[in-house]
Amino acid sequence: MIGYLRDYANAITALAYLFAVIGLFLALNGKIELGVAAMLWTWFLDHWDGHVARKTRHRRRRGVPEFGKSFDGFADLIHGVVFPAVVIILVGHGTALSFVASLGLILCGAIRLSYFENVGLTADARFVGIPVSYDTPLIAILILGRPLVPGTTFPDIVAIAFIVLAILHVNTAIKVPPIRGKAIPVATGFAVVASVALALLIEPALSRQG
Repeated sequence: MIGYLRDYANAITALAYLFAVIGLFLALNGKIELGVAAMLWTWFLDHWDGHVARKTRHRRRRGVPEFGKSFDGFADLIHGVVFPAVVIILVGHGTALSFVASLGLILCGAIRLSYFENVGLTADARFVGIPVSYDTPLIAILILGRPLVPGTTFPDIVAIAFIVLAILHVNTAIKVPPIRGKAIPVATGFAVVASVALALLIEPALSRQG
C-alpha cells in the first residue's frame, strides 16, 4: 500500500496530509491563525496533485489512479469540511449556533463529496454545487478580517457564513468550474500570501488573549 505513494500525485497528496495534521494540531492548541495558515497549504497542494495526476496519467501504474482518487477525497474531507467545522466550534466557544453550523457543514459536505465521488463532473466539466474546497479560503478570509469585527459578533458571522455555504454545497442549481490550468498558480499565490498574513496576526491574537 505504501508503494502507491511513489506516484508523484499521491506523494503530493501525502504532503497535503502533513500540513492538514499540522493545521489541526495548531488550531486545537489555541493557534487558530497558524492552523488556518497551514491548512491553506493543504488546500493548494490538493489542486496540484490533480494537476500532476492529469499530466502523468500515461505513466501511472494500474490501480494507482483509483487509489489516488480516494486518497485525495479524504484530504478534501479534512481541509474542506472537518477543519472548518473545528474552527467554527473553537471560535464560537461551543455555542448552539456554532454547533448547528458545524453539523450542517459536515452533513452537507459529506453529501457533496459522496455525490461527486459517484457522479463526477457535469458533461461540460463543472461541479454541481459549490465544492468544499471553497471552505478553506473562506475561513482564511474570515480570520484575516477578524481584527476589523467586534469580538462579540465575529463568531456569529463565521457560523452564519458557513451555514449559507453548507446549503450552497448541495444546491444542484449551481454549476462551478474546477480550479485547473492557470487558476492553480493563482490559487497557490493566494494561499502563500494569505498564510503569511495569518502568521502576522499571531501577535495581535496573543494580545487579545492576554
